[in-house]
Amino acid sequence: MSFPMKIAFWVTVAGQIILLLAFIGVKENVLRTGTTVLLQTVPVDPRSLLQGDYAILDYEIAELPTWAAGSKTGDEFFVGLIEGEGGVWRASQYSREKFDTDRVFIKGTVNARGRLDLGIGTYFIPEGTGRIIGQAGDVKVRVAVSSGGSAVIEELLLDGEPFDPTRSTAPAVPPRKPPAPEPVRLPTEEPQPKP
Repeated sequence: MSFPMKIAFWVTVAGQIILLLAFIGVKENVLRTGTTVLLQTVPVDPRSLLQGDYAILDYEIAELPTWAAGSKTGDEFFVGLIEGEGGVWRASQYSREKFDTDRVFIKGTVNARGRLDLGIGTYFIPEGTGRIIGQAGDVKVRVAVSSGGSAVIEELLLDGEPFDPTRSTAPAVPPRKPPAPEPVRLPTEEPQPKP
């Protein structure tokens, strides 16, 4: 390999590493400095809930208001958030313009289904643990939101508990004992005297 080719190779490798570190740095900055909010998910078609080793998530706040129903795919919206009952944050306002920086909001774009893609629609999970998410009755997501509206998932909550891929939601059932045989009943009636 010639000297210029070696330089080109190492510049390419260094560029890829720098891009990867920048991507990680941006996400880590949101996690450290962002506002933490708890979002309610909505049911997703169970046949498409798991795609490989990640879960598909959709959110209550991703539904556009009626005035924005005709929006085109790719249109950008800002969803103002307010903390509601049980610590779950709800949409208080939808806007095409960015909110003031002192307000908590998430930025999203309209997807092909006419809902907002908030950038937090997938959650990577260990292989073979998707059934735990599918069996949960209530799924919430704790999210860090930056002052610019970018969001990063902090943790997944299943029925109020942090997602733990090592636990099984199926209740532990003790081993089943075989049924005891029915006792043989002998006639206990004494013969009646004949009249």
